[in-house]
Amino acid sequence: MKVVGIDLAGNPKNPTGFCILSVGENKKIAMAKILRSDEEILGELKKSDAGLVAIDAPLTFKGENRMCDDELRIYGALPPTLRGMTKLAERGTKLAGKLKKLNFEVIEVFPTASAKILGFYDKKEIVMQKRLISAGIGGLEDRIL
Repeated sequence: MKVVGIDLAGNPKNPTGFCILSVGENKKIAMAKILRSDEEILGELKKSDAGLVAIDAPLTFKGENRMCDDELRIYGALPPTLRGMTKLAERGTKLAGKLKKLNFEVIEVFPTASAKILGFYDKKEIVMQKRLISAGIGGLEDRIL
């Protein structure tokens, strides 16, 4: 099974993180790259054969905060109505709509909250990477400085 994670930038001129996690019998491999435009993202997704697309951005923005936005504040989430977040929320909502039309299964995620809840989070990226590696996630070894 393949899962794609997208750390979406609010502005398509800025870098968007794109990661494919391939889960096999006895191994998990992560492969990451930087993309920018929605067209690039859609192109990579079409090639990916992903069973699930997880996007770190609001995907159902209607101009106001949702209950989940308020609840995730304790984990550091910024509300989508915050001036700088509105572009991200609008882009995420549009991209999710395009992906659903292409029959992708799309979910909204907030990885910081997930990492904190699961015990992987650390402000030092190297510590978090080591925790993920010890949990059996491969493909990160060459990123450790």
